[in-house]
Amino acid sequence: MKKRHFILPILSTLLLAPAFLASQVQADETAASASEEVQSQAPASNQASPVAEGEVSQTEPAMDSPKSEISAQDLARAVNVADENQVQDLPEANILHTNDVHGRIVEEKGVIGDAKLAAVIEQERAKNPGTLVVDAGDAFQGLPISNSSKGEERANILNQIGYDAMAVGNHEFDFGLDEAKKYKEILNFPLLSSNTYVDGARLFQASTIVDKNKNVEGDEFVVIGVTTPETATKTHPKNIQGVTFTDPITEVNKVIDEIEARAAAEGKNYKNYVVLAHLGVDTTTPVEWRGSTLSEALSKNPKLKGKRVTVIDGHSHTVESTTYGENVTYNQTGSYLHNVGKVTYQAGRLLGNPQQISADSVKDLAPNPKIAELVKQIKERYDQENAKVLVNNSPVELNGDRENVRVRETNLGNVVADSLYQYGQTGFAHKSDLAVTNGGGLRETIQKDKPITKGNVIAVLPFGNTISQIKVTGKDIAAMFNKSLGSILQEKDGKPVLDENGQPLLEPSGGFLHVSGAKVYYDTTLPADQRVLHIEIKDPETGEYKVLDPEKTYYLATNDFLAAGGDGYTMLGGPREEGPSMDVAFADYLASADLTAYAAINPNSRTISLSSTKDSDGDGYTDIEEIKQGTDPANANSYPAGPAKNDGSKESSNQDPSQDAASGLRAVSNRNVKVPLQAAKTFSKADKQLPATGSQTSQTAPILALIMAGLALLGFKKAKQED
Repeated sequence: MKKRHFILPILSTLLLAPAFLASQVQADETAASASEEVQSQAPASNQASPVAEGEVSQTEPAMDSPKSEISAQDLARAVNVADENQVQDLPEANILHTNDVHGRIVEEKGVIGDAKLAAVIEQERAKNPGTLVVDAGDAFQGLPISNSSKGEERANILNQIGYDAMAVGNHEFDFGLDEAKKYKEILNFPLLSSNTYVDGARLFQASTIVDKNKNVEGDEFVVIGVTTPETATKTHPKNIQGVTFTDPITEVNKVIDEIEARAAAEGKNYKNYVVLAHLGVDTTTPVEWRGSTLSEALSKNPKLKGKRVTVIDGHSHTVESTTYGENVTYNQTGSYLHNVGKVTYQAGRLLGNPQQISADSVKDLAPNPKIAELVKQIKERYDQENAKVLVNNSPVELNGDRENVRVRETNLGNVVADSLYQYGQTGFAHKSDLAVTNGGGLRETIQKDKPITKGNVIAVLPFGNTISQIKVTGKDIAAMFNKSLGSILQEKDGKPVLDENGQPLLEPSGGFLHVSGAKVYYDTTLPADQRVLHIEIKDPETGEYKVLDPEKTYYLATNDFLAAGGDGYTMLGGPREEGPSMDVAFADYLASADLTAYAAINPNSRTISLSSTKDSDGDGYTDIEEIKQGTDPANANSYPAGPAKNDGSKESSNQDPSQDAASGLRAVSNRNVKVPLQAAKTFSKADKQLPATGSQTSQTAPILALIMAGLALLGFKKAKQED
C-alpha cells in the first residue's frame, strides 16, 4: 500500500502538468494576440507621419489653394517639348581623358608615355579644336622618374600638353600637404576637388567652366572635381593633417545647385557637365563613395535633365565604359597610360560614345617633339642618379603585380618584410618580434635575369616611407591580421576565384599585409572575423615560433604609414621609434640576401591559406589541429594523442577540449568553427542564469509547483500511515 500512495501523487502531477502548461501558454498567446489586435485597431491619427515645414499633408485637402489653369497632361506635354528642343540644341563635343597615370612619363611596352600622349591630343584637337582634355587624378606620384621631383616635372609636362582641368586624387597628397598646395601654383589649369576641406573651407577649386569658343553659345563644359574620402587612409596621415573629405554625392550635387542658380540669374543654360571623379568602382570601396553610385545619382538629378553628363573616373584602375539613365556616360581608362579615353558626342544626342585609345593603336604615331625632348632631359638626369647596380643579376622574379601583392603572400612582399625585420634586430632599442608591410606600398616587379638597380628599388617602394617600430600587444596583432584578411572574396561569373590550394581569393586590398617573423593560418571560407585560425610569432633569440599571447607585449617593425594607423589599421599608432627610409633598408638587404630562397612567387609559407576542415593524412585530426600541436599534418602517426578511433572520433588527451592552449582559440561544441579565445572569455556564469520572468523557459514554474504539491501530499500520507 505504501507503494500505491507514492505513485499516485507523482502520476497525477505528470498527467496534469502538460495540460496546465499548455493552458498557460495558450493564455499568454491569446493575451499577446489581443494586444496586437488592440494596436492594429488604434486610430490612424495616433500614427500620423509628421509633415515637413512648408508641405501640405496628403491626407487632408489644402485650404484656399488656387485652382490649376493647366491640366497635368498639358503641363507634361509642354515640358517634354521643351526637353526635346533642348536636346536638339546640343552640339557635337569631344572629351579626351586620362587617370591614374602614376608618373608614366616614358614610353614603354604597353605604356603610351607623355610624348605620344601629347601627339594623340594634338591629333584629336586638329580634328575638333573644341576637344576638352582632362585627368581624373593620381598623375604625379608613382615611378621614381616622376617621384624624384615630387611630380613637379610631370606637372610641367601637363602644362605643355595643354590640359584643361584635373581632379585631385589621393596620391596627390603623397609628398605632403604643402606639395599638394604647390601643384595649384605650378599648374596653369584648375586642380579640382569639391569635397576636400581645411577648417571648413575648400582646399581646392570645386569647379570650372571651360569655354573653347567664346563665339559659340552652348558648347561650354562645366567641370566639377571630387576626391575619394578613402584618401584619409590611402596616404600618410601626416600628409592630410587638418584635411577632411566630405560625402562625394552630396558635394557634387551642391555644386550643381550653385552653378544652375548662377546660370539662371545670368540667363545662361549649360548643356555639358563633366564630373572628374577620383572614386573608382572597387568592391572594397564603400558603395556610397563609388563612381558608379555617383553616376547613378546624377542620372536622377532633375536639374541635369536634358543635359549631357560625363563622369570621368579613376582610383580603381579599371577599364570601364557604362551609361546610366538617359544622360550619364561613365568612363575610366585603367591606369599607367595604357590607354587614353575618348568620349564623342553627336549633335542632338544625350549619351556619348566612349572609346579607348590603346598604346598598341598608336605605336606608329610619331611623338610630339617638344615633349619628347623634355622627357629625354628628365630621363637622363634620373638615369644618372639611379643607375647604381645593387645586384648584378637577379636569379628570380620578385613579383609586385597589383592583383597579386594585394590578395596573398608573394615573394616580393616577403623580401621587403624580411628587410624590415633584419633592420629591426639591431636598429631599435628592442629587437623586433615581427615585421609587416602593406601590399598597396609595393608598386613594381623586379625582373629575373636582370641587374637590380637603385632605380628598381625605388620603383618597388616609391612613397619614401621610413621604417618604424611600435609597441603592440598580442591582441593588437590578432586584430591587425583580422583586418588584413577581412576583405570580401573575388568572384567571376558568380563563382569564387580560387587560389592554388582551392581556397577563395580575397579581393585586392592595399591593406593586405606581408609578414616576416610570423606565421598566420587562415581560411577564407569562414566569416571575415573568424578567418584567422592560428598565429605564431618567431622568437628573435631562439628562432622558434611560439603561439601568439594576447596579453604579451611585442615590438612590430613596419612602415611609418601603417605605424600611424594608415589603411585603417586603427589598432596601431602611438609612440614609435623611427628608422631610415625603407628603400635604403631594402637595398642593403638585397645586396646580401640569397635571393634563390625566394624562387616561389606565391609560397604560402607565412600567411598560409588552408581549409579548416582538411585532414591530409586521414587520421581524424584536421591539418590546423595538428599544426597547433606541432605535428605533421601529412603523417597519421605523428599526433601526440595517438591514432584516431575507428569511429572517426579523436582519442582523448590531457588537454581540455574546450580550450586549445596551443592556438589561443576556443572550440565551439558540435561546430567546425573556431572563435578567438578573447571572445570566448566573455562567457561567464552570468551567461548561464535562468531567463527573466516572462520568457518561455519561465513557464516551467507551474510544473515545479505541481511536483512540490505532490511531494507534500506524499509526505502527508506517509506520515499519517506511520502514525
